[in-house]
Amino acid sequence: MPDKVLIYSKQIGASLIPLTVRIEWQADGTIRPCLYWTPDGSCYEVKCIYECTKLAYLREKEEGIRFKVDAVCIETSEPYSDHKQTQDEVSLYFADNWFCGRNIIDERYVHASKAYVTVLLDVFSNCDYKLVYFWVKGERYKVEKTIGIEPHGSFSIGGVGMRHKLDVRLVNCTDDEDPEPHKMIRRMACVYFEINKWFVSVKK
Repeated sequence: MPDKVLIYSKQIGASLIPLTVRIEWQADGTIRPCLYWTPDGSCYEVKCIYECTKLAYLREKEEGIRFKVDAVCIETSEPYSDHKQTQDEVSLYFADNWFCGRNIIDERYVHASKAYVTVLLDVFSNCDYKLVYFWVKGERYKVEKTIGIEPHGSFSIGGVGMRHKLDVRLVNCTDDEDPEPHKMIRRMACVYFEINKWFVSVKK
């Protein structure tokens, strides 16, 4: 992964602030920021996205996206700070071609057992990332452990890209509790990143 800061916030006349951002990468290939963390450990919740601009060139960086959002501080390193729960207008920059927003997936990539899915992941300022949740057929899976990431295609349903081998647990849609308390449903799953979408293999 690159060492330079690629995920950041910047105001006019100010220096850039490297961020960790939790994004929802939707099944249609679009992304939506949900939360972000600043270097001091403060956490902000994105309440509203009122502008999303694809940027072809971000100084010495790559193609990417700028989000203008309203965000609320929900956690700070100083629990009694007056800054908590204040709302700000913020510009979030995803200055890497991973986020350029191009979509060339069409019917040539379709297979009866191939399902494009929504994935929630934390992306760090250098574009390293960690999968947190994904949804398949209305069910939500929490990623307990990433076993391995490697370039790999799916032989059964087609598609090439990065295969993420994961230890996952089925959880409720609103919390991380097991939907059936008397048994924990865990399994090994493979989630593939293909150009700008995530997919899994499902039964026909």
